[in-house]
Amino acid sequence: MKKLISAITSILNKNPMNRIMNKIKEFIRACEESRVSFGLWIATALFIILIRDSIESLVSTRSLPPINAFHFLHVPVFFLTVLVSIIILLRLFTKEDILKVSKICLFFFAVIIFPVVLDLIVFLITKTNVSYGYIDQNVLKAVTNFFNPIHKIPDVPYSLRIEILLICTFSFLYIYIKTNKIFLSILGGFLVFCSCALYGALPGLLINGFIEVVGFLFRVFHPFFSGKEIRGVVDENVIVIAELILASFTAGLWFWLYDAKKFKVVLKDFRFNRYFCCFILLSIGVVLYLYTAKGLDAFIGLRILAVVLALFFAVRFSAVVNDLFDIDCDNVSNRARPLVTGIISKDEYLKVGLVYFIFSLLFSIWVSESCFVLNLLFMGVYFLYSVPPFRLKRFFILSSLVTGIQALLILLMGQLSLVLNEATILLYPPLFWLVFLIFFLGSNIKDLKDIEGDRLCGVYSLPVICGEKRARKIIAFFVFLSYLLFPVFLVEIYWDIKLALLSLIFAFFSYFYIRKPHSKERIIFLFYFLYVFIAACFLIFL
Repeated sequence: MKKLISAITSILNKNPMNRIMNKIKEFIRACEESRVSFGLWIATALFIILIRDSIESLVSTRSLPPINAFHFLHVPVFFLTVLVSIIILLRLFTKEDILKVSKICLFFFAVIIFPVVLDLIVFLITKTNVSYGYIDQNVLKAVTNFFNPIHKIPDVPYSLRIEILLICTFSFLYIYIKTNKIFLSILGGFLVFCSCALYGALPGLLINGFIEVVGFLFRVFHPFFSGKEIRGVVDENVIVIAELILASFTAGLWFWLYDAKKFKVVLKDFRFNRYFCCFILLSIGVVLYLYTAKGLDAFIGLRILAVVLALFFAVRFSAVVNDLFDIDCDNVSNRARPLVTGIISKDEYLKVGLVYFIFSLLFSIWVSESCFVLNLLFMGVYFLYSVPPFRLKRFFILSSLVTGIQALLILLMGQLSLVLNEATILLYPPLFWLVFLIFFLGSNIKDLKDIEGDRLCGVYSLPVICGEKRARKIIAFFVFLSYLLFPVFLVEIYWDIKLALLSLIFAFFSYFYIRKPHSKERIIFLFYFLYVFIAACFLIFL
């Protein structure tokens, strides 16, 4: 029996197909176990993309790619988003460690150079230009006939179709080698094709589907948009914003698959109370823009979402920077922070912050130049607030000043980011003074829970200087005053005794609550949110 098994094994081992599969497995194992750092992985992928884009430009325009946003921002965003999407799909089908999947996919990512090299050879022989682009017409027909050699697809040469076929084949083989399940491998290869088709046909999907949905919503909210011209043009900015939304989702999913525990501890630290304050300010600015805008783009909702995400990632980046320099303080006052828990290392958290920073800049730059500048100013001011040698948070007056300036920048970001070819109008300037003063006066609320940590780290907040009991009285008075400022500054827009009484009620309620020894920051913020909501109803409906 042993001799029979040995003979069968020997025959199988001599089978050329088996030897090829074994060699492929060894090669995949070597790639998966290679030492590739995060920085090296990104750099390698970007250089592959640069080579691809340069040759593509030579073939299609007979020149190297110019230095502009399309080639140095749009193209990398597109290819990296597709790459990460494929990595996630292969991880879900194989259950393999996502770092190993990322390494092997990076190696095979070089396949994107193949079609343009093939086209370059054809170009040198025949002098025939080749154009590359998205599928923006007859999307369903183009996708279903993608591998049909008879069917021609505008701006999608056969070389690109062969490239997608190679990617799907690699995906099928990788899943089959890892699972030994043929139907699962076919499904995985098919979904990889669907993912590539999604990104390749994004403009067509936006034109044929998104505009119809937005048109319906405009009709529903017709009274608000009456008298305003509504346009719908799928330009490069819209395409990249849609790609960035998908990219941010896939990046978060990759991190969760990498380590669910670390993902959860970062997710719990989002500090939604403070971000919701930022969101309200941003929303007020957006409403001011919509009130003054002469015409509206059908993709205005997508641009607004991009501004919201740009600010979200800016706030998260600023929080990461602050945490990196506040570890000793947080050990005393904020023990749930990611670095204090020890679940995530300082190096990993820095990489998370870098991803936040990149996404924030990318979203803002594809909205408008104004959005980019204001967003960068917001992060720059917070950087001076948190990081030595300035570390302005050490002094309560400067800390309050920075908080007021940041609130003002967020309001301006909401109003000015969406302004493209229209004159900039700062509607009702007293509102900007109101926002600045409210956040200047109320900024000390956050210091009440950090007294011991601030004292340890030499941060001279109001509670550290005056003591908790006296500081609570002062902060309570500041908050009381901030509520009363609201009807005073809005007297030219709207005045009603009901609004003044509402402000007085919330002012007294907050004053007495803050003076309590164990008052909670989230409850104080909740009062603010509730007040803003009721006051907004007064302004809109009364």
